[in-house]
Amino acid sequence: MPQFTLFLLAFSFCFTSCVKDTDFNQADQIELNSVVELNFLFFTLQIDDFKQNPGLEGSLTVVDTTEVRFLNESFAQENLWSAEYFFRVSNSFPIGANANFTFLSDTNESFYVVSFPIQTATNNTPVVTEFTQVITLEEIALLTQTTKIVVTITLDTLDENLSGTMNLQSKTTYFLKF
Repeated sequence: MPQFTLFLLAFSFCFTSCVKDTDFNQADQIELNSVVELNFLFFTLQIDDFKQNPGLEGSLTVVDTTEVRFLNESFAQENLWSAEYFFRVSNSFPIGANANFTFLSDTNESFYVVSFPIQTATNNTPVVTEFTQVITLEEIALLTQTTKIVVTITLDTLDENLSGTMNLQSKTTYFLKF
């Protein structure tokens, strides 16, 4: 009998405790946040990958295009509130370089550009350049109109006999609100 009394006492306590009233009409005000990290772009370049570009006199260039169709989908347009792009470049070329990432629409309209210099190697020792670009809420509308990214890496030379490699690794972090 004492166990039954203890059970009734515990049961009564659960239903008579102070509980804040829940307003189920506020369900549409619930906000969930999520962070998604993805590998973005990565490649290794040798001097043979670079070509003379008539538009950029005095330099050797590599150009590559990557599709990113998920950025202009309605899910990203409605829920993406910030993004962060992190680039890490290891360069063993004895010459400076520039990286340019142009975010384009299907009609090749430029909406957003990320550019940064790549440090010069010294004494054949690779030098690492790290660069972070944060895209804020004000800029997200531009980012979510893109479907492809054109990557342009430019060496500040015409010397096609250089030795060295350039290795780019990058990741992106997307901050979502539902």
